[in-house]
Amino acid sequence: MHCLFVVNILLSVRTARFWRKNRIVILAQFDSPDIFYPESATDLPSVDLKEIETIIFVGDDPFFHRMVNTFYQLLTENFGRNILAFIPDSGHSALTDGLGLPGGVQKSIDLIKRKQTIPMDLVRCHFIDHHGLPSSGLILNDVLIGLPLLKMPLILGNIIQWIKTASMSHFKNNRKIISLLHGGKLLYEGEYFFGLLLLGRNITKGPRIGRRLRINLSHFDYIQLNNRSLKGVTRALPDLLSGRLEGRKPDFIYEKLNELEINGVSKDNKLIADGIHIGRLPASFVLLPKAVRVISPLITAKLKKSWKGKLVAAKVPKPVGSREMVDCPRQFKNEQPPHLQS
Repeated sequence: MHCLFVVNILLSVRTARFWRKNRIVILAQFDSPDIFYPESATDLPSVDLKEIETIIFVGDDPFFHRMVNTFYQLLTENFGRNILAFIPDSGHSALTDGLGLPGGVQKSIDLIKRKQTIPMDLVRCHFIDHHGLPSSGLILNDVLIGLPLLKMPLILGNIIQWIKTASMSHFKNNRKIISLLHGGKLLYEGEYFFGLLLLGRNITKGPRIGRRLRINLSHFDYIQLNNRSLKGVTRALPDLLSGRLEGRKPDFIYEKLNELEINGVSKDNKLIADGIHIGRLPASFVLLPKAVRVISPLITAKLKKSWKGKLVAAKVPKPVGSREMVDCPRQFKNEQPPHLQS
């Protein structure tokens, strides 16, 4: 069993530059690896994945999103035997940060060669695509809901400055109404500014919001800001950017969910998944626990004691009743009880 490198050099100048610089060093540490350069987001290699143990994606977060969606059907047909690994072409990646991956090429390679894995949860999303047709896909890290595409860098880098420069007539003439449902129960209905579904800690190409790492997840975080005024946004931003998220407030919603349905008919209700504009509302989101196996050091960070250590430290339970078992002295072990002695 060997590995397959899937490298985004034909679709990204930055990845091509990264690969030219590090290719020889990376490939020299693997035995006859296969290399695949996809020409499109749906391009698949000709190699049989049953002969591949580790699939290593080299690129950025949007590329990881496209490739996991493209490969997922083959991964399920191979019964999850393949291991996925991610090497970002820059120092920052929301996905690799959530997986606790080390910085630097050599540290990433050392971790991959150790084949230390964890199961990673994904989110299945059903939505309306650019052509107005129902579609579906997998979410690796986050979904931004209701944010303008052309203002993405400004919103994520300095959302307050964007609100100051935007005209108030823009907000008044573009009222967005949505409803949130969980298990058939209505959670919210009314106006909103933007929503965020988050699995990791960082927004793709944006700031850190959450604190948890990508291990042992049982839900995803859903955050929604309803107040579109400058005062309301500045009041909510400190809690949002610091990760101090608590329940519900009048202008702020925070929920931990494993499924969510969001209804909205306006074209302004855009969906940006892992940095890619995939479509718009209405949409539904369902958590897929342990969907794929990925390289990550998190498993050792969580296991503080081995099972043998826990067994040694375990206490023997006391017998039922108020009396404790007392070992008999050696001289009485072979003698009969007093009431049976003649």
